[in-house]
Amino acid sequence: MRALDGIKVLDLTHALAGPFCTYQLQLLGAEVIKVEKPGVGDDFRDFARIPGWDASPSFISVNGGKKSVTVNLKSEAGREVVRKLAETADVVVENLRPGAAREMGLGFEDLKGVNRKLVYCSISGFGQSGEMSRWPAYDHTIKAMSGMMWDGGDDVPTQARGFSVDCFSGYVAFAAILSALLRRERTGEGQLLDVAMLDASFVLMGVGMVRQLITGDDVSPIQPIAHDRPTVAPYRTRDGWIWLSGNFQNHWEALCKVIGAPELLSDPRFADVKSRNAHTAELKAALADKLKDFSAAQLEKDLMAAGCPAAQVRTSRDALKIPTLAERGMLAPSQAPGGRDITLINAGFVTDADGPGLSGPVPALGADTEAVLKGLGYGAADTARLKAEGAV
Repeated sequence: MRALDGIKVLDLTHALAGPFCTYQLQLLGAEVIKVEKPGVGDDFRDFARIPGWDASPSFISVNGGKKSVTVNLKSEAGREVVRKLAETADVVVENLRPGAAREMGLGFEDLKGVNRKLVYCSISGFGQSGEMSRWPAYDHTIKAMSGMMWDGGDDVPTQARGFSVDCFSGYVAFAAILSALLRRERTGEGQLLDVAMLDASFVLMGVGMVRQLITGDDVSPIQPIAHDRPTVAPYRTRDGWIWLSGNFQNHWEALCKVIGAPELLSDPRFADVKSRNAHTAELKAALADKLKDFSAAQLEKDLMAAGCPAAQVRTSRDALKIPTLAERGMLAPSQAPGGRDITLINAGFVTDADGPGLSGPVPALGADTEAVLKGLGYGAADTARLKAEGAV
């Protein structure tokens, strides 16, 4: 039995932050019923879709194991289907424009009327109330607003690879839902959860932000020291880059031993962290000269074994070949819409029993509509009528 077996999630989300959250719930065993627009589906189904595939990598990555039901939320009959689903749901997750669910009669107070134990989570850019609540938000706009794109210099701001704010916002929502389900076990009451991407970005950057709050320095919260420590920096080797993370004296000593540099270890300019940082240019030049003839892959193994944190800078293709990922079950086999075999990313932790995992493939658009409606008590004639009306 997985942790969320028996928990039913009504998923009214689209794009990335919301589906990322409900995907994590599914990996723990929840039944996730994903409501999508008839004929169109989630905005990400077709976002940067690879020719010949039935859905985009962005959609596939966060929708494995869910059930897809097509419902027209602009139709009163369609909204009634959602209310019926909410009657037996444990969790509702939505990331519509703030206020939109309430306007459709699908807000927390509306659905609480049919299910008082409902945990209702709303995800948005800036929260459900206040002056900024109706502003649109995407991963990169939140990164720009929160300070993530500023590197402390005069270069053009750049967006880091990946959708870190979207995904982390989804993870904050996931954690909030788990806390609300635990609270419900103790109180018998549901709860309204309001998750904002801007809030989540500050949680993600907490260490840098607290530094700014303490010192008042106008530094980049995501990178307060930009490669200006010679032993915490990237260096080019003969076959790629190695990133050193030699923060402490024992790391420095291990580094010098591995690369065969006793002269650096005995040099008074590099005797301790303070002196090494005071002679950054000289030490970086010396390390660059030493490291250029090494193999990054071998350096990684040798430095890690010696106790000095260091990593070969990999591409995503190479990163996926790290053996421990497969050993720990992080790569989960699945199927894409259309039946292609694919691999998805698992939940990110290991348990001693009943661990996380997918319950099924990534669903084709509307693949589960008829089965779910039947479970709600709709007969074949009812379903045909709803389809004819454009409600599902």
